[in-house]
Amino acid sequence: MHTTDVPSDLHYSEYTIPSGGTRIVLSVWEPPRPDAVIVFVPATMVHPLFYETLLSGFAERGFAVVGVHPVGHGKSPRDVRRYTLRDIVQNAKDAVSFAEQRYRLPILSMGSSQGGIVAAALAAEDARIAAAFPHNIVLAELPDSIVVTRFPKFLRHVYRPLLGAFGLLARLLPDAKLPLKFYLQRNRISEDPAFWASVERDPLFLRGYSLYFLASLFTTVFPGLTNGGIHCPLYLITDTNDQLFTMDYTRFVFDRLRAPHKELIELDLGGHMFMATHPREVCEILSPKMREALAIVEAGNIEGDI
Repeated sequence: MHTTDVPSDLHYSEYTIPSGGTRIVLSVWEPPRPDAVIVFVPATMVHPLFYETLLSGFAERGFAVVGVHPVGHGKSPRDVRRYTLRDIVQNAKDAVSFAEQRYRLPILSMGSSQGGIVAAALAAEDARIAAAFPHNIVLAELPDSIVVTRFPKFLRHVYRPLLGAFGLLARLLPDAKLPLKFYLQRNRISEDPAFWASVERDPLFLRGYSLYFLASLFTTVFPGLTNGGIHCPLYLITDTNDQLFTMDYTRFVFDRLRAPHKELIELDLGGHMFMATHPREVCEILSPKMREALAIVEAGNIEGDI
């Protein structure tokens, strides 16, 4: 465990835990008397400290926050060459176990972009999650999901053969590293050069993913998201100016999700990276929603299927 100072009466610590045959790091922000826990999973190639203002902001509002440095990301060891999206989901489940043992409090899952997929998967697969707050979800089984990538939209007509070809390439060259721009358009993530300059200066930012991981990202399906596997409130978060996960796609996905209580939270904070660029506004908006979700669970008002 490593401890550093943080403003106010919060306590910041780092823990290393076993997960999936290796070890991962957790960043933990603690208020003096938390009454719930957020397990947070970061976006593509980044880490929880990238969202430090956001996560410490939730801690200031009474939530303990456990930020996951997924396998091979952030401060976690780089001793595993090949991992998949499923491995990151397992990392998050192990972080939930850590939170459960440490706090004995209700646990909320939350994640941004790629981390949003993981946060939603937790809601569908882990009964310990009291409520889920994913920022974006991809349903890999839907051909329309290609609109999130930089690949031409017409390829949705050959989506499954395309994924098959990509999987074959990944088996032939599993360790080939590809940069972010291979499959996502950077200007749809953010058009701000200052944002990208700060990302490039971050020594913990990954410079690429292996074909092995990308194949899993494009093909991993979480059936529980659409077949009734979610048994807790689900709040899907998006931004109306998001150029990566457009409103049309997000509503398309939202309509297919099945949960006993679900809500689409549409923000207007400037685009896809709002959790990093507008952290204080996000805390102000989402903290009451988290309290609302906990109240729904406590009252037992989560029966039915929307």
